[in-house]
Amino acid sequence: MPRAQRTLSLLLAVLLPLGASAAPAAAGSAATAPVGSVVMHSTLAQFEHDVLSITALRGTARRLAGAAVLARAVPDLPPVLTYKTFLKRALAAPGAGPAVQWVALGDCGRVGPQPEDCISDNALARLEQQAPDNAAVWLLAFDRARQHGDDKAARAALARAARATEFSTYYGTLLKSVLETARALPMSPALVRQLAGIGGNAYAATYMLAAGNVMYLPGPALAPVFEACKDPGRAAALRAQCRRIAHLLAWGDTVIVRAAGLALQERLAGDAEARQRYAEARRAHAWQTQQFAILVLKARTDRGLAGTLVQLVLQGGTENSIQVALLRKAGIATTPPADWKG
Repeated sequence: MPRAQRTLSLLLAVLLPLGASAAPAAAGSAATAPVGSVVMHSTLAQFEHDVLSITALRGTARRLAGAAVLARAVPDLPPVLTYKTFLKRALAAPGAGPAVQWVALGDCGRVGPQPEDCISDNALARLEQQAPDNAAVWLLAFDRARQHGDDKAARAALARAARATEFSTYYGTLLKSVLETARALPMSPALVRQLAGIGGNAYAATYMLAAGNVMYLPGPALAPVFEACKDPGRAAALRAQCRRIAHLLAWGDTVIVRAAGLALQERLAGDAEARQRYAEARRAHAWQTQQFAILVLKARTDRGLAGTLVQLVLQGGTENSIQVALLRKAGIATTPPADWKG
């Protein structure tokens, strides 16, 4: 496994247990064993309950959506504080838009500590109406059509994705919303230690709690796109669609999506010069991801760095822009040294 991926995996291993009661394992990933005692889980669950109780008094769509994300995998909540209740209120609140609908994608099947891996057909249909220029929406539809064996609908969804103008999972908006929700109450020193370790700080603990929840919202699978685009052959229309989708992915809003887009661009490049350009961009992105992961781990015991990270999230942006901004704030180059091997 490349070094950048190993470092990111380490970061994920830190984040995953912080959903405690929070984030389930992503579909297709190896489950990460929870760390800490039952007391830790109880303490975190009580903190989340108290935060949600305060948020229940607020009526903005963004805050309610953040509360829904936080509540999605918390067990044994009273009806007024559940994911479904917060989501219903968020959808009905003034200003509710595609980001709230994205949260609604998880409104299917079982919720709780191990939410069911599924996509809400109703939420997807609403997103197709509200965000017709978002390729992420059409790749969800593409995957759904393939699963149902509907080749005609799959081709239509892929074509719509290629005509889109952006790829967004609303990661930055939702991370900010969950972070603001989690900051409604101060964490106890004991909970901070349990989440961020000895010498940990509340900024880092709160960020990790928010990121650990947002990370496991439903999203489009990218493997089906790679499968469809692996060998366009002489199909000029398909090749053009795949190149357009690769471009959208490369400028998408999350680290994983950008990495996938650059890899697809490299695969579909028409000449050696273009392949080299995309390979260099992919290498730089891997370096950025590695360095960001290292900084996030360091932030657990560096209050100033953790505070900077939280402020960047609160300023808004994509996961990629936050990553690059933190590197620059820390004085780390966004391009790797010549001898770096990712």
